[in-house]
Amino acid sequence: MNKIKKLSIPKNTRMIVISDIHGEIELLKELLEKVNFGEADYLIINGDLCEKGTSSREVVNYLMNLENINEKVHVIEGNCDTLVEDLLEENPKLINYLCTKTNSLLNEWLEQLGYSVTEHSNIQHIKEILTKHFSKEIEWLIKLPTSIETDDYIFVHAGLEDKEDWKETNRNSAISIQSFLDKTHRANKYVVVGHWPVSNYTLNIPSNNPIIDHSKKIIAIDGGNVIKPTGQLNAFIIQKTSGEDTFSYTYVDHFSSYKVLKDFSPDPLMIGSIRYPYYDIIPIEKNPYFTLCKQLETNQLLHVKNEYIHQNEEGRFTVKTEVSCAQISVVRGDVVSILDDRCEGYNLIKKDGIVGWVLKDCISQQ
Repeated sequence: MNKIKKLSIPKNTRMIVISDIHGEIELLKELLEKVNFGEADYLIINGDLCEKGTSSREVVNYLMNLENINEKVHVIEGNCDTLVEDLLEENPKLINYLCTKTNSLLNEWLEQLGYSVTEHSNIQHIKEILTKHFSKEIEWLIKLPTSIETDDYIFVHAGLEDKEDWKETNRNSAISIQSFLDKTHRANKYVVVGHWPVSNYTLNIPSNNPIIDHSKKIIAIDGGNVIKPTGQLNAFIIQKTSGEDTFSYTYVDHFSSYKVLKDFSPDPLMIGSIRYPYYDIIPIEKNPYFTLCKQLETNQLLHVKNEYIHQNEEGRFTVKTEVSCAQISVVRGDVVSILDDRCEGYNLIKKDGIVGWVLKDCISQQ
């Protein structure tokens, strides 16, 4: 890894870390407002500015300008931000990508110029067009560091290889290694990562909130924004002090908020989730609202909402998408988001980043 940026962050300073924006400019602005981002704060953008969301061009412009005018704003690269390298290298596979992935920075640039890609488009011609009109943005993206190192932290999009000298981590690993929280490193500093949504790690009660593993010195903050159906954009906040730093977080998402009308106590047996990549199940006992199922790959017993179970033409059962199999507690007056109100008997909700089912009559939808 060659592009490593060193920073010296003074004590009694607040560091705000955001990753995996994925082209969601309105959520980014809302989140910065929610944390009251100000001139005394340091802001670290931990990769994946682009792709998947609908406003990658605006996110790039916004952060590029913000970094230019504010020396306390620092942006590093994620795997999604390196698409411009495929353009410069004239990777022929890029044509198929742009034809199938409409929500892409390059497609947004081309649309701005009144040009659309087809399977017959010439990659050299597309490169010529974009480098002529967006050279400043491309150069900025190309030069983004792969990691930022401070006295106490390493910020990197995906993770580090388990090497004596963490700086020998391959750049591709640094921006795309999977499931880093299940691995180890030898950096002797907290490593803050995005890339792998934290909901992939949660076992009992599904959550999109940052996870701190003090023993491994790993902090995973990707809330699954855009990627997950219940995802959110997280801000992880490090308050540097003269003693031990303190951590906190908050988030924003696109879901509407509702007030809880009455208390609900969950069934303690209803925990867990169907999560990537384990979608195959065997139904064991069907009940009016949930079916007790065995997850084939893990042998875990889970209560799956009936409406989410699908039987294919071969008779095999799968779950349509990632979904919580947990019930969660709420009390009257709580403010929650309703994620799915289309099922019988229960609504799927999010409370403080945690996702689960509650009885429909617990929540006002007016």
